[in-house]
Amino acid sequence: MLIDNINLNLLRIFEVVYRTKSMTAASHELFMTQSGVSQNIRKLEDLLQVKLFDRIKQRPVPTKEARRLFEVCSKVLMDIENSLLEITGTEKELSGNVSIGIPIEFGNNLVLPKLVELGKKHPRIVFHLVYGHAASMNDLLLRGKLDFAFVDDFKFDPQINTKKIHDEILLLCALEDYVQAQGPVRMNKDYFEKLDYVDYMSEALILKSWFKHHFKISHPNLNIRAALMDVTGMSQMIKNGLGAGIIPKHVQKNLKRRGHKIYIFKGSGKPLQNPISIAWVENRTQGLAVKEVFDSLVESFSIK
Repeated sequence: MLIDNINLNLLRIFEVVYRTKSMTAASHELFMTQSGVSQNIRKLEDLLQVKLFDRIKQRPVPTKEARRLFEVCSKVLMDIENSLLEITGTEKELSGNVSIGIPIEFGNNLVLPKLVELGKKHPRIVFHLVYGHAASMNDLLLRGKLDFAFVDDFKFDPQINTKKIHDEILLLCALEDYVQAQGPVRMNKDYFEKLDYVDYMSEALILKSWFKHHFKISHPNLNIRAALMDVTGMSQMIKNGLGAGIIPKHVQKNLKRRGHKIYIFKGSGKPLQNPISIAWVENRTQGLAVKEVFDSLVESFSIK
């Protein structure tokens, strides 16, 4: 039989290279050198007399023969692993690299604490985190640089699936001293149009969404003093009294914990929410470590 000539380790190395689409990533997961991974893939190709990967721009691109082999061997290897664990009574120890895209403040405040707990539970899982906005995550996911990402609302490529996992509450806030200097707070258009504002872009789309949501004001005349695509910078502007701006509730709570006196402008009912989703590429195979982290994070957030 042909299988008599093939070391099981060769199929394991092939499975990881196919799944990660990277010799480098595979070497990290397998605790091997990159050259060792490449040599073993060539050895498997020589034994099978079949080309499994085309090398395009220094990346392994699977052939149709590789796709067929992966469909079979990934399941067989997993069945063998599970059987060995059952026979020996050993608890499964997950290992490998997990690459995750996260928005800065949402990631730091809500995702990182959950990853710390997962890291303690699975000491051989290594997290690689990339900060950025949804547009950059779209490209990184398609290029295989990320296993999944947490993202704001965005029109993603059709190959990318999304699942809403959290509703981020958005608040209009300002430094209390700044608000007091403007006189009595009045919930009307004239009052709000005399304030200064900071927003994430010069068009003030987030601010306009807040006014439309709470007061049905579609085109407020807002004096935008600064525009910056960064929540950390936004909170700095607000806490130092440049004007009012929109920040997530978890950011406002952090400012309050640090002793900053932040005023929250009350709206008219249900708060404005920013849906946060988890995004991943459809039909891309996930390793056990990625699947465990993905499922655990989805489960840990409030929206299932």
